[in-house]
Amino acid sequence: MDDESAQTLAAKRELRHGYRSLLADAAARRQEYLADSGALLLADLGRANDLFGGVSGAAEGVLDSRFLLLSADVGAQRAHMLRIDAAAFDSLAFVERARAALYGADADARQMAAAPPAWAALGAAAARVARLAPPLEHAFGPLAVEARERRRAEARARPADAGPAAAARIETMGSDDVRRQENQTTRLVQKVHRILAARGPINLFRLVINPRSFAQSVENIFYVSFLIRDGKAYIDDSSGQPMIEACEPPQQEDYQSGLTKKQLIFTLDQPTWREIIDVYAIAESAIPPRRAARDEHGLSQISSQVPA
Repeated sequence: MDDESAQTLAAKRELRHGYRSLLADAAARRQEYLADSGALLLADLGRANDLFGGVSGAAEGVLDSRFLLLSADVGAQRAHMLRIDAAAFDSLAFVERARAALYGADADARQMAAAPPAWAALGAAAARVARLAPPLEHAFGPLAVEARERRRAEARARPADAGPAAAARIETMGSDDVRRQENQTTRLVQKVHRILAARGPINLFRLVINPRSFAQSVENIFYVSFLIRDGKAYIDDSSGQPMIEACEPPQQEDYQSGLTKKQLIFTLDQPTWREIIDVYAIAESAIPPRRAARDEHGLSQISSQVPA
């Protein structure tokens, strides 16, 4: 081994010894780091910076990283110990210092003797931090603001030749209208149940899809949903097709035996409606089509609004 290699090896040994000594001191001073103002930790960080100037190998770098991890952990603990926000203000200590400014060092005896407080001294102490000259700043915004008057939109008169269907309007329904519509809906649900009981098991789409009316197809699904809800019909898709059949409503004993209700969301738009008609070659609906009545304005009504 030549002299240069021997010097390099000796320098590494000395460097490692310095790092091990620094790590041992840091482990022993951990509590002192937390209780100190931070000068001791900064001094040891300075030692680490001096040692890092001679680091050229991985072994010495590992020792340096160990000290960095230890110092970072200590720094995190010190940050956690800091008192911030409301915890930084000690109201009791503030009151004691205010009493000391009012009554002097022997505040208890002077206060018991009913000595007058030195409010001028307290005011002078507070004035040093409270009575500050306002800084010179730029004035942002306009110097004068004029309030604008809001104009009310005037309702335009409807042309005389405009029909009643040209403008949307809200129609109020009385109790008789609501009762009549509910009775009509119940009648149609019962009719669908009779059709289903007479036909036996049938494909759901062949039952509800009306190839001539998208609106009535949606209505048929609505009426069938009442039968499913009340347990008067069920859908079986074990064959890969949604087959629907009428059944007797389950009793309370059936639910106690483990029977559960399942619900699903049926989405139907016009493209899907047309695709179902083509795939299943539906020529007519199992539920007979209903006549499409129109109101006095020429607008079509749903079947539950059409008088029986």
